[in-house]
Formats: sequence, structure tokens, C-alpha cells
Amino acid sequence: MRQASSITEVLNHPLLDLLDRDNDGLGGYQLRYMTGVYMEVFGGAYWLLEDDWRGEPTQIKVLPTQRVMPLRNDDLGVVGYKYFPALTGNWISLDKSDVLDFRFPAVEDPYGGRHAPLRSAFMQAELAAKYALYENSLMDNRARIDGTFIPRDQITRKEAERAELLWNEKFSRSGNGRVLVAEQAGTFVPARYPPTDLGPMEISRETLRRLALAFGVPEALLSKDATYANMQASETLYARQTILPRVLILEQKLNEMLTPRFGRHLFLAADNPVPADEAFNLQKAQVAIGAGALTRGEIRQLAGFDAQLPTSVSAAPNAITDTQTHGPEADNLRTQQELALLLQVNRAVAEGHMEQAVGINTVARLLGIDQPTARRLVSHAKGQSACEDSKETIDGS
Repeated sequence: MRQASSITEVLNHPLLDLLDRDNDGLGGYQLRYMTGVYMEVFGGAYWLLEDDWRGEPTQIKVLPTQRVMPLRNDDLGVVGYKYFPALTGNWISLDKSDVLDFRFPAVEDPYGGRHAPLRSAFMQAELAAKYALYENSLMDNRARIDGTFIPRDQITRKEAERAELLWNEKFSRSGNGRVLVAEQAGTFVPARYPPTDLGPMEISRETLRRLALAFGVPEALLSKDATYANMQASETLYARQTILPRVLILEQKLNEMLTPRFGRHLFLAADNPVPADEAFNLQKAQVAIGAGALTRGEIRQLAGFDAQLPTSVSAAPNAITDTQTHGPEADNLRTQQELALLLQVNRAVAEGHMEQAVGINTVARLLGIDQPTARRLVSHAKGQSACEDSKETIDGS
């Protein structure tokens, strides 16, 4: 892009049709969706390009990642691929140039290995499951009681066992919450334990946070207590650090292996998913406006309007005195002498003492501006008569 003298956006092209049409049962959105799913689950996705007799791809087939194996040389570089179809039961060799390899590279094997975000999430889920088993075993084997009934008078062991049996039969399972009328006088003392049960809650929150970070999701997007400002900041962070790298992986691989088959000067460019910083842009515009660095037309463009207001023919002779009519051109006049010159030319043209073309050329030469800008600054003449003396007077001034 830096070496190109001009760049033209192409909206209709066989390459765009290939990416959007049905490819072996998958539409354009489904094609990109399944590619993202395979990358998140297995760490990579593979496209098989099927060419016509001219060598242009006519079909894209998404290969299940779990049935694709890279072929390596002695230096572990990828020289091709093998694919195991679901029904034939035989490996098929594929050329490296026909397979698009979208991957999250693995640290231990950057050239052919894949690192799946789901793998990190699964390891964290395994740790949480082990802690749940530990807590379950701890609760099953821990001799905790809800309370103790202390009779007023001394009773025998047999009477105590009988009272305990009746108590459990009445209040266990569905009997929980019933009213007890004791047969003996006594006092029930509830058991009190230190608040160590908050530990599992903290571990659950930490597990949720780690699972979110495994897929690059900010924690605030999953919190019910997040404010609007935190949500906006989290969405921007999510777009910049999670979505944008994935988009760049797809974009670079497509420009490397797919677009050259349709033309040497073609490339695909995805829209930037990171939202603009509206607050910063507004502050920057306010500073520029206060310093007088922007013309009226540029200010109108920042506000979403046309750069220049339409100018009526009837108001043209007096247009130079109306800053709302000529917008950026009037703002660009540097001195009072230039303004006086422009008023004199407009008056001469409007009264028929000078041809409009002569006035346009004079303004363009003396003010150092281009012809379209000078044409907007010079009024329409009332008549077609010309005066060479007036021309010479203007040129001399």
C-alpha cells in the first residue's frame, strides 16, 4: 500500500463472489464462522482451494482440523498436508499451495503447531473440577453437626439414642423445617463454625475470570455490576486485543495465498473492528477550532454535513462578504488586500465590465489558487461585454 500511487476499492469481483457464495454447503458467513470455531477449539483451521482449468479457485472447502496433519521436513518445516476423509478411511496428500492454514502458533512448535484457547480454558476447568471433588469429599467425611440438644435431667445412653433416632427420622430429607415438641426438658444449642465457606465462592469467581481471559474476553463484560463506562472501555479492549489479531491472521493469510491467484495488484483489507475514541476526537476538534486551524468547511465535515453550502446565482455579487456562503474559500483569504482584490473583480464581472473567464484567471493567478476554487469565488456576470482596460487595471493592481 505504501508503494502504490493510487488505491481503488473494488466492490464487485470474482474473489469476493468466491468468499460470499455457497462453498460446499457453507455460505460466506458460515465459512467464516466455522473457521473461527476451529481456531478457538483446535487452535487452527484449514481451507482447501479447488481450482478450475484456468487455475482460479472456484470452491473453498473447510477441512475439519482434527483430521488434518502437516507433513514435515528434517527441519520441521511444513511441506504439505495429509487429510483423512470421514468415509474412505485413507489418507489423502494435499499440496501446500492448495491449503490455507489459519493458526494460533504454539510456542513449542511455531511452524506447524497450534495453540487453542479452549485448551487453556480446559486446563482451568480441570483445576476447578478437582477442587469441586475435594470439597465434595471434604463435606462427605467431615463430622459436622447442626446443633446439640442438652437435656435438663440425666438420661441413659439408650434414651439418648432413641431421641436421636426419632429426631433424624422426623427432620431428615423432606422433614426439614418441621416443628419439634421435645418430650424432655432441655436446651438446643446450634453449632457455630467460622466463615470458611466463602473460599469456594472466591475460587468460582477466579475460575470464571480465567476462563474469560483464555478467550480474550474482559472480565467486565461478564460482570453484572459493571458501569457503562467500564463496558465501553472493555469493548474497546476486546476489539483491540482479541478481535483485531484474529482479523489480521485471516487477512494476511488470504492476501498471501488467495488474492494472488486473481491478480498481482489485488489485496483484501478488513474494516478496523476497534471503535474510534469519540471523546478524544471531539476534544481534538475543539482545540483545533479554538486555535483557528480548521476552515468552516472542515468543521461542517466533522459535524457530518457537506463541506460547502450551496450558493445561489442571485447572491453571487455579494457572496464574498458572506462567510456562510463561501465557507472554506473565504476563510483561506490571507490578507485584506486579497479580499479587496476579490471584491473589485466580482464587482467588475457583475456589472459587465469584465468577462467571467478573465476574472477567474486573474483571481487564480494573483491569489495562487486553482481554477475550480477561483471559479467558486468569482461571481456570474450580468452581461457578456468585456473591457480590456478594466483587465489591465486589475492586472496592474
